[in-house]
Amino acid sequence: MSEHNMRISRRQAITGIASIGVTAAATHRRAKAQTWGRVFIFNTALEVVELKLNRRALPAIVGTERDAYYIPDVISVDRTSLLPTLVVGEFAQRNKLHVRYPDREVAYDIEIDPSRFKLERDLQLYVHRDGLVLLHDGVDISENIRKI
Repeated sequence: MSEHNMRISRRQAITGIASIGVTAAATHRRAKAQTWGRVFIFNTALEVVELKLNRRALPAIVGTERDAYYIPDVISVDRTSLLPTLVVGEFAQRNKLHVRYPDREVAYDIEIDPSRFKLERDLQLYVHRDGLVLLHDGVDISENIRKI
């Protein structure tokens, strides 16, 4: 069997994509200095994903399928220290994220405690058909996500 036809586990795929996320975050940080960190959101599904974060629509995330592999698309969103009721389109301490696929929509509550996950640090959020995976410095902190 050729290498590009070998199946990989979900964990292997997320680990590989996580390394891409860390690289993207580091590259973005050099290009544009800012006070607070960002949340890099990756679409790991093979379909267009539309997002609404705290009452504001975000740009659609469209992944690219190539001959034997898939390249996830990414957008980034600022983190903020503002009160959750004042925040639209940014990640605060408490967040509502609506994920719309072509055939369904799912809503999530995402809590990011700034005392544990410092505001100046970047996070990676991976959107897939079965849910979300949130990483802080490469560590899975998805226990902070609740499907509603």
